[in-house]
Amino acid sequence: MQKVLGGKDFDIFIGNSMVHVMEATVKITDGRTVKKVRGIPKGFIDGPVEGEVTLKLDHENWLIVQAQAEKAGSWKGIEPFDVAFNAEVAAGKKNIEAFGCLPQLEELLNIKADGGEEDTTSIKCPITSPDFVKINGVPYLTADEVRDL
Repeated sequence: MQKVLGGKDFDIFIGNSMVHVMEATVKITDGRTVKKVRGIPKGFIDGPVEGEVTLKLDHENWLIVQAQAEKAGSWKGIEPFDVAFNAEVAAGKKNIEAFGCLPQLEELLNIKADGGEEDTTSIKCPITSPDFVKINGVPYLTADEVRDL
């Protein structure tokens, strides 16, 4: 029986810094819609796309992003960065790259008064680059969509 891919198998990089996350998501909203004629599907129409990375960090790894804020002079001064999620086990690999992630503090503090759990911070990062997302090296967007951008 082969080991299957799990969350512990991922190395995650914010720019050139490796971080350990408690949770992470990469979401894509693909705005393609179905074209209909007299209520019957007949093809599709391209629409807008957007993507977002969400990172839930413990205090130690939040300090890595804090250092970038200090260097930039403010949290809003942090330039968009790339985020890479890389994992490989015998059963296969999964490498997700999100480009131009604009960090926005979403949940600055999450504590329980009775203890037993560590403080966490969630950072959402809308994707701002036309490079958008690559999945195992394959771009999500077509070359035609990003031409001249």
